[in-house]
Amino acid sequence: MQFVKLAKVSDFAGARFKAYTLMGRRVAIFKEPDGTFYASEVSCKHQNADLLTGRIDGDIVICPRHQWKYNLRTGECLTHNSARLRRHALKVEGEDIFVSLTPSED
Repeated sequence: MQFVKLAKVSDFAGARFKAYTLMGRRVAIFKEPDGTFYASEVSCKHQNADLLTGRIDGDIVICPRHQWKYNLRTGECLTHNSARLRRHALKVEGEDIFVSLTPSED
């Protein structure tokens, strides 16, 4: 699996997430309250709307376009029988955060 450096741990001081473009797709790195990180795609499976512009409550996001709901942590669509948001493997080495170029096979 190939990884690319996308961020630094210090980029998340006071921020829960940051969005990036990776291989032409919107991917976000999320910081958990315990200081761990995970990465997930953040485009709605319905019409590719940017989920991060929707309403976020904990791990649940509501798409701003047609109100599809997703669990950001698991990727599960909570309102329709839809494909999951794909997760990316993530590793932290010192201050650097690396994300896999392609989604993980969950």
